Amino acid sequence: MYEEIQSTFARLRGALHDFNLIWPDHVVSGMVWRLPLLTEQRTPDTIQVERLVGQEAVAATQMALVEFERDIGQAAGTVMRLPGYFAVSKSLLERIRQINGLKDEVATAIEKLRIELNLVPAARPRLMRRALGAKFNTKQLLRHIQCFEGTPRLITFTWAGHTTATGKVSTAKVRETLQASAEARASREGLQLEETPEFLELRTLVNMADTEMLTQRKSVAPHPRAMLWFTEESRYDAMIHANLPLFIKAGGNGMEVRELKNFDRYARQAKRPDEKRRIEVLPNRDLFLSSRRKETEDITANKVDEANVASTYRNTEY
Repeated sequence: MYEEIQSTFARLRGALHDFNLIWPDHVVSGMVWRLPLLTEQRTPDTIQVERLVGQEAVAATQMALVEFERDIGQAAGTVMRLPGYFAVSKSLLERIRQINGLKDEVATAIEKLRIELNLVPAARPRLMRRALGAKFNTKQLLRHIQCFEGTPRLITFTWAGHTTATGKVSTAKVRETLQASAEARASREGLQLEETPEFLELRTLVNMADTEMLTQRKSVAPHPRAMLWFTEESRYDAMIHANLPLFIKAGGNGMEVRELKNFDRYARQAKRPDEKRRIEVLPNRDLFLSSRRKETEDITANKVDEANVASTYRNTEY
């Protein structure tokens, strides 16, 4: 039942082993920041980062690239992160694309098994752990390595404190949830069904079709990110989650690196200036109308491609 997942993972592990034997020989410069593992499912108010350079940074990265299981004491639902960068003298793009492709094949094998067993999407991590091991971490396994075939003029490492994740939920599902909540409250508090706040929210959705898809927004825990500038424009050309060190081409143009600082929840953190504006459907439930792109509207250009830099980056992923 789990053979396809296991065999694809074996190929991924072999590709990463070969990659770890090769890339350190081409490092010209680089640094990473070690973050403490989280022992509970919440981000502490402050996080101290440890700066690593030289062979220590290389060794930490070699371990991070193949670390798919939770460490001792690491809370379930948290991930190990090692933000940083390496400038290399030889192109690693095709090897990294191959590795990322194998990660996608593992994800596809897991999804294929889920559909065959007629399980809900939330069952994917459970299937992955049954196939590979009880401590395997889905995000650590499937996250991509980022590589840019160019030398940025500036890399900035920061903490993203206001990032949100979005998903889709049908109006029918929202109605079902509100109806159940309204009935439970009415029974618990001795109210008429029509008097509950949830019933009033149901009335708000009266003109919406059951098939209408809403955007559901959830806050994401603060995490390190990296922004790269290749051109002289003021807006960054790429922004990535700094889960693992990124690889760039070494160059002689005096690249500037703004290093990752310690995280402080109480320090002022600016929200992203390009955050999408959405129409709220139900107050305080983080449910919004889905934005609709006109069929004739062009997809937003990838600025890395415009800068003539081959990469693993897709600006729709962030």
